[in-house]
Amino acid sequence: MALVERNFFHVPFVFFYPAIGLAAFLGGAGPGLASALLGAVFAFTFFPDPPAPQNWIALAVIAPLLAAGFAHLRHIRDRNRAIARELVNFKLIGDHASDWILLIAESGRILYVNLKAATDLGWTDRELTGRAIESLVPDNQRTLLGATLERAKSGSGKPVEVTFERRDRSLALMELGCTAVRTGDEQVIHAAARDIGERKRFEKKLREIRHWESLGALAGGLAHDFNNLLTSILGNASLVRSILPPGHETARMLDGIIVSAEQSSDLVRMLLATSGHRSRHSEALLLDQLLDWTLATRPLPPQIRVAREAVAAPFRGDRHAFETLLWSLISNAAEAYGEKEGEIRVVIRSGQVPEARSSSFEEGDSGKGECLGIVVEDRGSGMSPEILDRAFDPFFSTKFTGRGLGLPAVRGIVRAYSGKLLVETAVGQGTRVEVWLPKS
Repeated sequence: MALVERNFFHVPFVFFYPAIGLAAFLGGAGPGLASALLGAVFAFTFFPDPPAPQNWIALAVIAPLLAAGFAHLRHIRDRNRAIARELVNFKLIGDHASDWILLIAESGRILYVNLKAATDLGWTDRELTGRAIESLVPDNQRTLLGATLERAKSGSGKPVEVTFERRDRSLALMELGCTAVRTGDEQVIHAAARDIGERKRFEKKLREIRHWESLGALAGGLAHDFNNLLTSILGNASLVRSILPPGHETARMLDGIIVSAEQSSDLVRMLLATSGHRSRHSEALLLDQLLDWTLATRPLPPQIRVAREAVAAPFRGDRHAFETLLWSLISNAAEAYGEKEGEIRVVIRSGQVPEARSSSFEEGDSGKGECLGIVVEDRGSGMSPEILDRAFDPFFSTKFTGRGLGLPAVRGIVRAYSGKLLVETAVGQGTRVEVWLPKS
């Protein structure tokens, strides 16, 4: 027994085992077993005393166990590294995605949220992780969201439009698609959401443009034909009126016909302006003089004052169109005061379009050159977003006596001259309308 112990400790097989484990960990089971075989050959060849049988038995048992064990540790290490790389790549791809990406547990808790979603919602990914997904939508959207997640679990999920609530309480309209993936005994829901607010606004704008095109074609055709009829009526009535002696009863009736025909002619011009019609006739205009003439010939309520800041801004255009433009803006501002006293500020100047700023309404692009600017501002009742949304629809008016063609005519004239229209308004604070028309 003493000889066995002496041989066991004398023969340094114990120093082979770390080498076997290291070789298996670095290279796998094959290199580990090869290391054990080389150790046995080395001991048999170079050791002065032959190792005891117990040493060889121990080597034959322990060496394969060490090789297998350390090779398994190597496999675990490599697998963990691969998973870590996949997670890093997944996070890198997710954080650079243009859509929202969320992983949601069966309980509805958020497991992962990408950088885009966290930034748009106004939170950090750590703040969102662990929160219930339902906490990110308004109360009226929670039933829809819950039903969408349940359908995803059954494999029948379809994209739906869901409104999310950001940290600042603003809303984001998203197209949400969910897919359930089973990981072991638990399902994880992969949710991808895309902001469709801009697309919805674009679709609305496109529908509005098509609506205006069809409306403009209709109004332009009707106004053109009606204008021909009015010309005939007004010409014949004026001719007969000139033949009759003053004071004749028929003359008074003809005067009524002429006045009505002239008022109808004004309405036709408004319809043509609303449709975006641009007359072929143009002349050199001085807008400051045209403003004075418009204010002198078209009376305003006595409680309304006009503060003008008009320079001699030359422009080539149709005189009737610019009379309509100026009077529509001024009369609309006067109506905003109702029966109250108030002041309307009218500014006419030449120059560059001011830098972009937040406006209640904006349309068109006048370019970068020199423009004619017409600004009409009041401190009247102002318009709510709902009213402003319809203010440019023909025949829409909040005034009982209005025809609802003032702002639509302004919009049509701006479009006809390829200009830009800006409106700033708020309830109780008044309205500021800016028109910018390119001179070239």
